[in-house]
Amino acid sequence: MALLGRGFGHKPALILVALLALGFSAWLLYGVRTSLRGTVLADGAPLAGAVVRIQGSADYTITDQHGTFTLTVPLLDNFAHVTASAPGFYIAAAAGAPPNPITLTLLPHPTEDNPDYAFISPILDRENEAACARCHAHRSETVRAADEPAPLPVDEWLLDAHAQSAVNSRFLSLYNGTTLDGTRGDLTAYQFDSALGIDIPTAPTSGQGDVGFRLDFPDSAGSCAACHVPILALEHGHNADPNTAAGVAREGVTCDFCHKISGISLGADGLPVPDLPGVFSLTFLRPSHDEQVFMGPFDDTPGDDIYLPLQSESQFCAACHTGSFWGVSIYNSFGEWLDSPYSDPISGQTCQDCHMPRRGTTTFVDLPPDVTQFVPVRDPQTIFSHLMPGAADEALLATAAAITLDGTRSSEQVRVTVEVTNTGTGHHLPTDNPLRQVILLVEAHDADGNPLTLLDGARIPAWGGIGDPAQGYYAGLPGVLYAKILADVYTGETPTAAYWRQTSLVSDNRIAAFATDTSTYQFRLPANAGSVTLTARLILRRAFIELMAEKGWDTPDLLIAQETITVP
Repeated sequence: MALLGRGFGHKPALILVALLALGFSAWLLYGVRTSLRGTVLADGAPLAGAVVRIQGSADYTITDQHGTFTLTVPLLDNFAHVTASAPGFYIAAAAGAPPNPITLTLLPHPTEDNPDYAFISPILDRENEAACARCHAHRSETVRAADEPAPLPVDEWLLDAHAQSAVNSRFLSLYNGTTLDGTRGDLTAYQFDSALGIDIPTAPTSGQGDVGFRLDFPDSAGSCAACHVPILALEHGHNADPNTAAGVAREGVTCDFCHKISGISLGADGLPVPDLPGVFSLTFLRPSHDEQVFMGPFDDTPGDDIYLPLQSESQFCAACHTGSFWGVSIYNSFGEWLDSPYSDPISGQTCQDCHMPRRGTTTFVDLPPDVTQFVPVRDPQTIFSHLMPGAADEALLATAAAITLDGTRSSEQVRVTVEVTNTGTGHHLPTDNPLRQVILLVEAHDADGNPLTLLDGARIPAWGGIGDPAQGYYAGLPGVLYAKILADVYTGETPTAAYWRQTSLVSDNRIAAFATDTSTYQFRLPANAGSVTLTARLILRRAFIELMAEKGWDTPDLLIAQETITVP
């Protein structure tokens, strides 16, 4: 009491009473807990190992060998909504209130895939009772207090590149060998090589639109649809031509497609088998005409849902973010993640953590008026966004890398050391499509703004673009171009954008996760130059500039990071 009373004059007793009252109130509200008891049944028998949970809550327990459970929860929890889940069964829910025991009956879900299943479109089939957009998109008639409602999964997916994968104009231009205005390039000429016993291309690609899979292989559909138009590939296999996509197939990587994936086949190295690109590495659970299933990342959403932990794991993304042609790894975002500290199960991050970031929403449904299902308020850290930002997202790019500069000067020159660190990506920088480059540009100016001449240091190679730097042609300027450079095995074209041909790896100086690249530059320092300003810019370019010019792609460079220092 004496300690409590110091500094409070003659009121320690009143303060103590107030604190005790406050603690008692908190105990009444949050300290009182109650126990829910019950049994989980399957096929009429008790089921051990089922997860029983208050819907939307972190409170859960596991049924014992007798199928019984006791779940202790705060009294304030809405214990009338209890769910149960177990492998092989749909998620179940039951209403109950202590002291009455609760019985939850799990029904088995189908186990055989139905290849004749017709995928549901979130856009074309909105009136379908099972359509994702019916509950996972906002409706205009919904009344909300906020001016901007939290986006729901379908709303976000519509803005994402996955929704455009089948109709992306750059993809189709590269696949068909056309410019964006439809001008088709010349078919590739071949000649028979008697030593190799095969036909080989006679010359590098050149001219408008002359880079294209169908120009090289006019009689083959290839495997591009396996990732870009997966529903079409499931139906037609390696004969799936992206140009023929219609209906829900034109919606690319669509909702119902992803939520019918039941597993992925990986090799001993943890990567998809090279001969099974995209959908061919995936397993599916598509229901018969009188059933429905949806795989999801929650174990407490009753109805047609099945809990699939894979949906929250990076392996879910592996099939379409790993690929090789003719034995050469072409894109390998997943493999790069797997080799990085990000794959550590304790301290790492998944693909979903960065590309499906939590955005603070507490629900992922907006139920139609005729549905009275209970919607719990969830921890926002448990709800992944479906906006899936990627290479074109400036906010995501701003977290990708950091630049540090260290400059010194002498009487005749200024020296700058530039460090570029991959601070925020769980894969190489840049990653995925080998057409991508990250360009480091280093500049030095005197006090009057005049550029200084480079005496020693790296310069941007020819594939950075020979021409006017003001138009993005940076070849010869001080700096580094980070990219995976491939050469055509038969024509020698370097770099080649036709990575579906037989290629060889020329170089790969991309920056791995948490790695740092260091380069040093020396500039001539004129007399009376005054203070020197040193600037380094890091830029993402999504394809070689000559290819973009030939194809007519209007794809601007994006700034990742920039740093400036002054050397007095």
